[in-house]
Amino acid sequence: MTLARVAKRDGREVPFDEGKIRSAVARALCAVGEDDPALPGEVATLVRLALEQRHASAGTLGVPHIEEIQDLVERALIELGRAAVAKAYIVYRDRRARAREALRVEERRPGPGRSAPPRVQDSERASRWSKARIVAALMREAELSRETAERVAALVERRVFDLGLARISTALVRELVDNELVELGLEGALRRQTSVGLPVHDLRRLLAAPPPQLDPLRAAPAEELVERGVEARVAAEVLRRHALLELLPEAVVERHLEGDLEVVGLASLQRPLVIALPAELLLASRDVRALDAQTLLEPLAAALALCGHGLVLEDAGELVAALAPRARTEGPDPALVGWVAALAATAHAAGRRLDLAGVEGPFPHGARRTAQLARLSLALDAAPPSAWLPRLFVDEAALDALFAEGETTVLDALERLLVAGRLVPTWSGHGERVVGPGCQRHEVERGAIACGAAIALNLPRLALRSGPWREDRLLEGLSELVACGAEALAAVAELQQRARAGALSDLRTRASYALVPVGLREALCWIGDGDVRPEQGARLLGFLGDHLRRLSQRLRLPLSISPFFGERARERFARLDRESPLSRQRVLFGEPVGPEPDRPYGVGFRLSPAPGFVPWAAEAELLRTVTPGALHPLPQERARDGGLALREAWRRFARLRREPLPEVHQPPAPGPGLVDQLDRGEPGELPRPPQPAPRAARSASPAPAQSTPSDA
Repeated sequence: MTLARVAKRDGREVPFDEGKIRSAVARALCAVGEDDPALPGEVATLVRLALEQRHASAGTLGVPHIEEIQDLVERALIELGRAAVAKAYIVYRDRRARAREALRVEERRPGPGRSAPPRVQDSERASRWSKARIVAALMREAELSRETAERVAALVERRVFDLGLARISTALVRELVDNELVELGLEGALRRQTSVGLPVHDLRRLLAAPPPQLDPLRAAPAEELVERGVEARVAAEVLRRHALLELLPEAVVERHLEGDLEVVGLASLQRPLVIALPAELLLASRDVRALDAQTLLEPLAAALALCGHGLVLEDAGELVAALAPRARTEGPDPALVGWVAALAATAHAAGRRLDLAGVEGPFPHGARRTAQLARLSLALDAAPPSAWLPRLFVDEAALDALFAEGETTVLDALERLLVAGRLVPTWSGHGERVVGPGCQRHEVERGAIACGAAIALNLPRLALRSGPWREDRLLEGLSELVACGAEALAAVAELQQRARAGALSDLRTRASYALVPVGLREALCWIGDGDVRPEQGARLLGFLGDHLRRLSQRLRLPLSISPFFGERARERFARLDRESPLSRQRVLFGEPVGPEPDRPYGVGFRLSPAPGFVPWAAEAELLRTVTPGALHPLPQERARDGGLALREAWRRFARLRREPLPEVHQPPAPGPGLVDQLDRGEPGELPRPPQPAPRAARSASPAPAQSTPSDA
């Protein structure tokens, strides 16, 4: 590969020219009275080859400095036996260096009423003031012409000299340069050379703030597990600012800063949020031993480094069978408990969440699969309490089989895991199943999949702007917001394709992208004028799913609804909405209807407690239009003297969710649908959906008022 650029003493990069080496050697020959026309070309060739060998790395060439080139010229002359020519070249080089130093000293001499120029300090050294460095930086970074760059540098130098400081930081020099660019109206150049950093006040705040406390008895969401170290928090804040400044479209950045939506994982946009990886891709052979479960921790740790939030290990049935080859009726297997604890320690060390999804392996159905799930559930329940313990994503068929077995120890373990959020029930639909946060796997798919990015949507703000019973306006605003979110996801997808790591591309990962409804219960409260009606939520989620399918086909970007990734957005949205003029106006005029004040918005698909609905019935009606899906977080319904009747509640939820929607919820047959109108941008107000009957008239509710074992 041919050497292309050379760094000069003032920081500028210029094209590499062998002719200058030949000319310098020819002058040295003339100085000693020798005549050898072939020597200059021979020296230039040797120097070029030496530079290419030194600076070649990863298929690209570095940029050598002019001093390095001159050193190589001296060395080449000496090795070729031309000591006299080398001495003449050294004398000539020294004379030029002293001349430059004399000019530099003259430049540093202060004028009338001006102090001496300061020394410029960066993180590694302090150097003399040089206006030429500013000129070179403006030409290289801001792409200014030399004339404009020299004008800006002269103005900055005048300001620096007037300050009278003995030492100045490079950050302050950049701020002065930015100020002059603004004064001259060079916004484009300002954007190209703007530095991304933290003010000292913000840095002190990040260094002093302790990480939030984790509850060891509950599974913490990934948003609470990443960025817990001081260095990680500082780096993440810088990367978030860079993403908003450089990586996302202007319209998306505006909506993000306003609080209409949130781009999840701004600090790691180049990496997918979650990767779902089948265990068989990490195993060297099909003959799995107990030792393989421990040696698997190292590749898992390496894969965690490729994720922004975490990793899901799928189909670990072979590992479970190797660790616990025999059923233990008296309790959990110690080897399996130790392996689960090792997974938690690996996740803690990597600062990412590590979850499990099913244990299908080579036996996708039958009693053996249920037995392995039971053993893994017992091990998760018996592991030392930690917020880093893996969650277990289990499909409804396997969960029904576990509940049907009726073993007391297994049932008690399942109930505790559900309460702690370590067991996430899922269900399939449209040939797909949920295997992790934002990850939906096709039936015949066996490779690695990923959730590339997620956008959280502020539903309460849309409902507040629409007003009570204006469901049509809510859906119209949602359509516009989803279109903006899809634009952001498309930009992130393109970014990840360019920055995809080699190890990740070797996995041939298929990426999909998620939209996260935040504050669903609060939005239904606003739109229902104080009442939470699950059938309205079912229409909203059905509309959202239908709109995402259309956008997926149009953008060729897999989009889906996910209840995960909303933990940080729920607090930020609630805080921004409380400060909005519209919320203050409602409080001023005595309109108390709406979400509870001073509390973050709800997350996921939780509607409970919902008056008039037995445990989990409101969520069942809400999620009839969501397939596939995951029940996260668990509904907050209590029965039987304050204890969670999870077995009966789950079976009721599964039965009610499968029931078809009443006819009143179906769109009318003739004419274009609601999504068709929005997609075509037809003018005029959208038709108002049919309103539900009063709660007192809901005699057709499929769930009884009290839960008993026979209800299931």
